[in-house]
Amino acid sequence: MTELDGIEARIPDVGVHPDIAGFSDLAHAYDLKSSLLAARATVASALERRETRGAHNRSDSPDLDPSLQVNLVWSADGSVTREAIPAADPAMLAVAGGEVGTAGELVE
Repeated sequence: MTELDGIEARIPDVGVHPDIAGFSDLAHAYDLKSSLLAARATVASALERRETRGAHNRSDSPDLDPSLQVNLVWSADGSVTREAIPAADPAMLAVAGGEVGTAGELVE
């Protein structure tokens, strides 16, 4: 995360100069800030998921870990918490025609 810290330290130096064409510089500055937050969330969550699951592959942990069949939730303080995956909504199951299996599937 040191690389992300370095980028964040340089954000105050980004020039924002509204002109007659509008505020595109400001929009780009906000895009940079939000991209940095998304990168932090992605990296922290990937480090927390110590297994291979779906599109997340780890050469050091090639197998599924049943204890990690959870949603990982990143908070702005940098913490990652684990939340149980809720049961499917019965109304959605009815639309799908019954039980929906997710074994071995990437669910998003």
